[in-house]
Amino acid sequence: MKSRLHPTRRAVLGAAVAVLAVASAACGSDDAASPGANNVDPAVLGPQNPATGPAVTIGYISEGKGTVADTSAEFVGAQVAVDYINEHLGGLRGQRLNLKTCESKANPAAATDCANQMVGAGVVAVAEGALATVDQTIDVLSPAGVPLILNYSTSQKALTSANVFNMMNGVSAIFGTPAALAKEGGIDKAAMVTLDLPGLTAVANQLGKPAFTNAGAQLEVVPIPPGTPDVTSQISAANRNHPGLWSVLGNTNFCSGVLRAIKTIDRDSKVVVNDRCVDPTISSSIPGGFEGVQVGTTANLDPATDDVKLFQAAIDKYKSGLRIEPNSAGGWQPVLALARALNAGQGQVNRESVAEGLRSAPPLPFPLTDGIQFQCNGRAFVLSSNVCASDIIVATADKGGTLGGYRILHPDTALFVPPSR
Repeated sequence: MKSRLHPTRRAVLGAAVAVLAVASAACGSDDAASPGANNVDPAVLGPQNPATGPAVTIGYISEGKGTVADTSAEFVGAQVAVDYINEHLGGLRGQRLNLKTCESKANPAAATDCANQMVGAGVVAVAEGALATVDQTIDVLSPAGVPLILNYSTSQKALTSANVFNMMNGVSAIFGTPAALAKEGGIDKAAMVTLDLPGLTAVANQLGKPAFTNAGAQLEVVPIPPGTPDVTSQISAANRNHPGLWSVLGNTNFCSGVLRAIKTIDRDSKVVVNDRCVDPTISSSIPGGFEGVQVGTTANLDPATDDVKLFQAAIDKYKSGLRIEPNSAGGWQPVLALARALNAGQGQVNRESVAEGLRSAPPLPFPLTDGIQFQCNGRAFVLSSNVCASDIIVATADKGGTLGGYRILHPDTALFVPPSR
């Protein structure tokens, strides 16, 4: 079944590739984690319900441990999910679940090889972390009919290819979060600061401006060339329009300089970033640190939530010492979501039934979101039928970069309706 996308929306999403890649490029950081839960009652795992049927295998592809970042905790989080599913959820429709893993190391050829390994191993589905090389895996897995489960979309192919399921809404998280916050706060002027790279400025204009316009705010896009040592002049120029909200799109190094300039020039303004911007190692270079910065994210890691308590109890049982942070969460979330969706139905488990099971499952809670529902019936997001959720999470950072105050935003889908010609 090929994903359907209106030509105008396909063109808009085509420009989104670069900005989404930048937003996930620093995904090796685990510094935005919330404090871990302790002394969790193992009873939250529920009664024993072991899988007794024949084994089936799913894959998990991660960048793994490389020279730039270490996302290997994704593998551990995924294995903890598999152990929990096998012992407490009856496996996948009664069949025991095995996990095959592969490291892509941010290398396109390695990502292609990983995907080919998965096809050769006969996996019934593949889950992935935040891969910079997601397109290379899609090129192999989609034509082979292997369902690919992602936490959120990172490329046009992820948003348009057949058999790809984006559990969370990456586009909405990046653009919907600041637009929704502007609307919520009655803000009528905003500035979006972005790296001035091919595609990035274009997508900020093509997706950001309409989203803010639909939210009742005028958005100025502020492009800054890579490697600019001091961005004060650009931020000062943008500040002449008195924006009530600043949004920053870029990696940690870019965010550091931009946030330093914003907090120096307009210290009391509302600032919104993606979670890959937040890194405690740069907090001391920002006036006031990250205090009060709003953060769009795909996981609620508040240890007081039932979701985190469940994850902690599974960690205590199957991999004591694993830290709850974005990488380990990124392994747990898509694997557990797959089991929840498939176990809502019946029948044998194979590639076709996994894809159909995902599409036909009722709304279900997505792990580590404290209430966001996912449903992969193609109706969750106006821009892409591959996206399974419309709601997004926003948190507030403290001075040192620890996130708290998580809440769910319900952005109006009209934010992303392209203007009529």
